[in-house]
Amino acid sequence: MERNHGERVWVLHHHPFGDGSLILELFTEHHGRLGVLARGKRRSGRLEAGRPYWVRWAGHGELPVLQGAEELPSPLTHCPVPALLLFYLNELLLRLTERADPQAEIFVEYSRTLHALAQGTEEYWLLRRFERRLLEALGWAADLAYCAHCGIPLTDAESYASAGAGMFCSLHRPALAQPLPLAALTWLASDMQSAPERALWGELRAYLAGELDQTLAGRPLESRRLLAAYLQRRRGSNGGTGAR
Repeated sequence: MERNHGERVWVLHHHPFGDGSLILELFTEHHGRLGVLARGKRRSGRLEAGRPYWVRWAGHGELPVLQGAEELPSPLTHCPVPALLLFYLNELLLRLTERADPQAEIFVEYSRTLHALAQGTEEYWLLRRFERRLLEALGWAADLAYCAHCGIPLTDAESYASAGAGMFCSLHRPALAQPLPLAALTWLASDMQSAPERALWGELRAYLAGELDQTLAGRPLESRRLLAAYLQRRRGSNGGTGAR
């Protein structure tokens, strides 16, 4: 029996299995996404999404068995990420990554995003950074630097995004392509360590949603629907209309 001596993980999801056991969907530092069987309630413990753990498992095949788990010290224990935002990030990982496909870069970005969101719940631009980094790491991000048709650099003020087809100059935009300001392109092509101009938030959200929808092949995200409904109610109660 193969044994793992332990590594850092995040819990993405869990669901009942058999009599009192759970199947845990973990996002691990070195093994990517992993399904683990936690036998009995004692073995499953209190593993919760949004908190880091050190986990050990053993076994071959698709569903190794949990051997032990300890929560790691983290400010997220006392200052968690809002549930809907966490649901959205976790659903993206569950839908877009494959089991047993190591994704060290995404693991680091996910960890950084959780800690940043926990510090300021209004920082919704951090979701845009995670979406872009996820698409880049998985090889599905559009090339932002050149027109997909003619290859010229996209330096004019009116570039156009066509979900799944790339970026286009104003002369070669497809019929359904949407304009994307140069400032938005510049931010997406940067290290995205600071917030974009707030006026760009809605356009960045719409552009990345289109890219993700193409990657998801039309399968809607439940978390996105719930998050949109929540934000709409919040805007209505605050009397505001700002894009998130």
